[in-house]
Amino acid sequence: MVVSLAHTRRGRSRLQIVAGAWPGPARRLFAARFLRSLAQGYLVVDFTLYLRLLHWSASAIGALLAGSFVLGAVLSLLVGPASDRCGCKPLLVGYELAIALAFFATAWTTNPWVIGCAAVFAGFGRGANGAPGCFVPAELSWLARIVPAARRGAAYSINTAMGFIGMGLGALLAMTPAFWTRLLPDAAGYRPLFLLGGGIAVAIASLLAATPEQLPCTPAEREARAPPPRSAPLRRSERRRLWQIAIISLLSGVSLGLSGPLIAYWLAVKFRVDPMHIAPVLAVAFVAAALSAFATAWLAERFGAARSFVFLQGFGTLLLFSFPFIPSFTLAAAVWILRFAIERGATGAMEAVIMGLVRAHKRGLAGGLGTASLALPRALGPLAAGYWIAAGDLATPFVIAAALQSIYATLFGIAFFSRDRSITDS
Repeated sequence: MVVSLAHTRRGRSRLQIVAGAWPGPARRLFAARFLRSLAQGYLVVDFTLYLRLLHWSASAIGALLAGSFVLGAVLSLLVGPASDRCGCKPLLVGYELAIALAFFATAWTTNPWVIGCAAVFAGFGRGANGAPGCFVPAELSWLARIVPAARRGAAYSINTAMGFIGMGLGALLAMTPAFWTRLLPDAAGYRPLFLLGGGIAVAIASLLAATPEQLPCTPAEREARAPPPRSAPLRRSERRRLWQIAIISLLSGVSLGLSGPLIAYWLAVKFRVDPMHIAPVLAVAFVAAALSAFATAWLAERFGAARSFVFLQGFGTLLLFSFPFIPSFTLAAAVWILRFAIERGATGAMEAVIMGLVRAHKRGLAGGLGTASLALPRALGPLAAGYWIAAGDLATPFVIAAALQSIYATLFGIAFFSRDRSITDS
């Protein structure tokens, strides 16, 4: 498409970077991310509130979310290498079918053991921006196979944006239980949302089953693209970079766990508001993050993925420091929306950096390690935040989260700024 907007150094406009032609399989992966995020969007608002109606305590809810993060971290370490060996499609299709089963089981009963097991596996309430839980290494590796290295920063940012758009629309769906309270009062009003989530998961499984893992290529291109043997070991430089991202990401994992999963519960406790007030705030935050992710796609191609990520993370951290001390719901909502958009919209740039740390046949391993190093420490966040909220201390989780995130952004920049000039594409 021809566009006469401001051009980048590579001669392409901002709109061309965002809306340029993408391979069909990439568009299907974007669509799957969007559909998946619809269900995650309403669950990030309603799931903790649903558990509250079932008389779960803040500490119990925090423990449930923590268990989900721990399981996700452990499984992602297995899924990443498995996707390198077995392919990405079978893993993701199987995951979606298992998620559908978890949704339907939760809609069927209020038994705490059933809900707990389903929620821990499926990640209910975590707000993962459409990412397929512990199977996200397979998604990232699949996308890396069909998008050239030079465009991955934009591709992952657009994938992130599609997730946030779906999260925003899904957050609006979180208000629907209020419309049928006479027919389905109290906790029963939330059950149709779990049935909808199961249907969405089945639709995603069907979509992915029809999506090829590789782009068609000529025999010469196939020979040129042939990866080293799957048993080829990591190079010393690759191993060093993976250790760096794993250690640095521990800080971000704790920060995200403290500031994110219990935000709907936190707003309800601090300002005594219900889902009709909370859902629009999170919906706007998700849509704003989508716009931020589109902007990050342009920034990543113009300035580099690592530089774009660090700049946005730093600005978002400043807003996070001030958030818990704001006295009014309206102003707190505005600051949260801006902070969430700036900081979380940069996720795609971070994913592009991780996928560029190793050669093609080790990307699943890199994605798994990156996911685990975020998810495992992230499990500590809801536990600690739930304890502080139950004790009436509503500021400490965010202050600690902001401090950790500022250290993380600094170390990330020191370690990976040079990667903007050196992308591994073999």
